[in-house]
Amino acid sequence: MARHGHSAGRLSLVLVGIASVGIAIAGIFLLRAGKPELKPGKTEDPFLPRPEEFVLDITKSEETFEKANSDVKRAFVKGLRVRDRAASMAAFAPGFLGRFPSRGDGVVVPDSDVVLRAMGRQETPDLDPAKLLDRIEGFTGDWTSVERTTWRPFEFLLHENGTSAFATLHFQLAGPRADGTRAELNATLETGLVLLEGTWRLKRLRFLEGYLAEARFRPFREVTDAVGLHFNESEADRKIQADIIDSREIVVTGGLTVGDWNRDGFWDVFATKYFNQTVLFLNDGRGGFARESGPEIPPEMCAFTYLLVDLDNDGVDELVSGAVFDYEGTRARIPVYVRKGAGWEMLRDRLEFEIPVGMRDVNVQTIVPHDIDGDGQLDLFLGCYKHRGSSQSEFNHLMAFDGADNLLFMNKGQLRFKEESDARGIHGTQYTYCVMFWDFDGDGDIDIYEGNDFGPDPLWLNRGDGTFAEGKGHKFAEGSSYTMGCTWADWDNTGEFSLYISNMYSHAGNRIVPLAAEISPDLKSIAMVLAQGNQLFEFDRKKGTWSETGIERGVNWADWAWACLFWDPDNDGDKDIFVANGYTSNTDSSAPDF
Repeated sequence: MARHGHSAGRLSLVLVGIASVGIAIAGIFLLRAGKPELKPGKTEDPFLPRPEEFVLDITKSEETFEKANSDVKRAFVKGLRVRDRAASMAAFAPGFLGRFPSRGDGVVVPDSDVVLRAMGRQETPDLDPAKLLDRIEGFTGDWTSVERTTWRPFEFLLHENGTSAFATLHFQLAGPRADGTRAELNATLETGLVLLEGTWRLKRLRFLEGYLAEARFRPFREVTDAVGLHFNESEADRKIQADIIDSREIVVTGGLTVGDWNRDGFWDVFATKYFNQTVLFLNDGRGGFARESGPEIPPEMCAFTYLLVDLDNDGVDELVSGAVFDYEGTRARIPVYVRKGAGWEMLRDRLEFEIPVGMRDVNVQTIVPHDIDGDGQLDLFLGCYKHRGSSQSEFNHLMAFDGADNLLFMNKGQLRFKEESDARGIHGTQYTYCVMFWDFDGDGDIDIYEGNDFGPDPLWLNRGDGTFAEGKGHKFAEGSSYTMGCTWADWDNTGEFSLYISNMYSHAGNRIVPLAAEISPDLKSIAMVLAQGNQLFEFDRKKGTWSETGIERGVNWADWAWACLFWDPDNDGDKDIFVANGYTSNTDSSAPDF
């Protein structure tokens, strides 16, 4: 057993964007509770006491959690979703009491696009089950339906008796209103649960912090098909793709490259399906897109990523592919496509590099241009994820170094390049998803941030001559990460830029890691960083130090996060955060998603 007290999560506000809250409005605040720490001490709250003694056997705790969580969701949460009050009432234990705000409580945060009411932990009357449901239904009463119900505990402490437990969780209700706008109630709750006659029921429920967000209007509409941005696919093709996704035989299907393809002042889209096809959608300047001919790329050379950029300063863009081909002994090549009259020509020998004998299927995830040596020519940094020999048995999900070697192609002019990553001090074989160029140390030259999956994110500091040294011990590289996206901005208009990275928030990890008494403090610290989600690194110029403030600012929880972007969608002069999240959904709604 263990003895621990309660340290409440800190209430924080930060202006963020659309995807993090899953609601079709822009420029709204997120409130997220920091993870309560398990520290020695005693609770002084008789309403919902935090257990001083609890089970540290992870298997027993998680098995009990699965049953308890299933019981609560099957009754209480499902009842909220289908608006079956009787079903929700069945989830309460005799003598239940709850504390939950009313719709009019809290503080209205000024915003032009959304009515946002922020609510923290406050004194409220003790509510019986009927009055608690009255309060919750007060938030959703004018919705046409409840489309989302989230009940996801990130802390579960099982009492030694095995018949009662304490949980802290993320709670969400979201849905449309009659005018087509959307609303969301988002909160962090604490609950006490008891086992009665084989079923877990709610004994206590307390609102810690949260917000109600209601859109003032519908700022976005889904117009993909209407504007012509779609592949020409048959129903049979779609069925085959769905079957492949359902069987988990594919993870990523392709990518998009956005640029002014024909230099007419309008953004065009080059779409690719990996190992299948590429399609060019030209912007017609009137709100639509027309399919046009791009380079003829055979299916086996369709890459995840492409870059449209002028590499030889002639005013005409080239197309750089992320497909690695022409494996010959210890050499491999990456194609560059150049304009030739009305068509395109593939140059096979411009991006050539050394590889170990037998290495194949190098996976390029990102291509980033920058003039590293200041000669007026754009160089290319290719972030490589893995190769055929990566991720074998006994794969280390915390610290993996069997990925692919990143590539740095220095531009020698006339579309000639030389790969010089090792020669310029950049080394390592990790799983790179994203790369960012910036003067991170403020010394006047450009450094390189490397965002990796399954490991640390090194910072390559420019020595001032275009060669780099690893910034060992830098805050960015502490511990490990599942970095899948990064974005950089002066989000609060203070003159200081911050780095935000996408990671993966794990409710299970947050529950399990604090209970793992058998692992070392260092390993536990690494595991908690991995579980706690996205990170925000801020620079204090007076102290000359970086700090990680994702939990404090309330921007860590975005579930399984991918790309992210500082962005000002509501044009109010400050930057919000847009996070793309989720994974593939199974065709069968009763089957688990992947």
